[in-house]
Amino acid sequence: MRSWILSILCLYSFSSLAAIEVSIIGDQGTFSNYQQLLELKGGNPAQISDYQSPYSDRATVSLLLLTQALSYSDLQYSITFVTSPNTGRSLRELKQGNVAVYQADIWESDFDDSTYKSVAIIPKNTFEKGFYVNQGSPLLSQTLTHEQLRELPISVGSTWYQDIAQLQRSGFNNIDKLNRNQSLFGMLSKGRINIAFLEFPNTPDLAIQDSYGSFYPIPNMKIEFQESRHFMVSKQHPHGAEIAQAIDQGLAEIIRLGLVEKAIQQSGVKQQRVSHWQSLSAP
Repeated sequence: MRSWILSILCLYSFSSLAAIEVSIIGDQGTFSNYQQLLELKGGNPAQISDYQSPYSDRATVSLLLLTQALSYSDLQYSITFVTSPNTGRSLRELKQGNVAVYQADIWESDFDDSTYKSVAIIPKNTFEKGFYVNQGSPLLSQTLTHEQLRELPISVGSTWYQDIAQLQRSGFNNIDKLNRNQSLFGMLSKGRINIAFLEFPNTPDLAIQDSYGSFYPIPNMKIEFQESRHFMVSKQHPHGAEIAQAIDQGLAEIIRLGLVEKAIQQSGVKQQRVSHWQSLSAP
């Protein structure tokens, strides 16, 4: 699968004996979604200007923006994908210089002296999440105050450090941290947890569809994150500096063309449907 994706991508990279290999690390699910999104949109990242699709979650669209940025740069390159079981492993491999780039945008606070940070893909106070419950939850029809919601247990992944920090800054102290082997959707469907803190999808009713069922956000409540998100490139990688420069060069152009703004809207990050919802974020 990975070699097939590589062959498609290389058709649209610059062909040269001196081409730099850009290794991108991430999870297989995002790479597979990216492959399907790319096929649906014609196969050439540089020619895509509409990001709407059944595969267009934030991580997948972010990967597409990354490959678009490279295609708009002057870098002569080829791309390889390296799969990793989780984000933590991916970032360790990147910071050690074993790979060049992470597949999607990353919180600004995750960067350190071993990494290059691109220009912002998602600006500060743009990324939002909601409070998701099972389809039949009584919380969907109740009128909750901010104070009442803050008192309820909110479930997140134990490694979602920015989510936990943002919830705490916003006055949420009853935070249930689930390990990676526990399915948020499975536990929601069985009533073992009541509320999960999740990204809004780009669906008409904001519903998240999963094999465990349908899940909906508690109306009129959201959290805005105060940090920005960026692409991460390894300083320890032999070609890290060149790749980082190329990504910023390409991003400048696709930002100018309005493609980044369109992409984050169509992937659900910047939702017009919740623009009037009350933000519970700390000022």
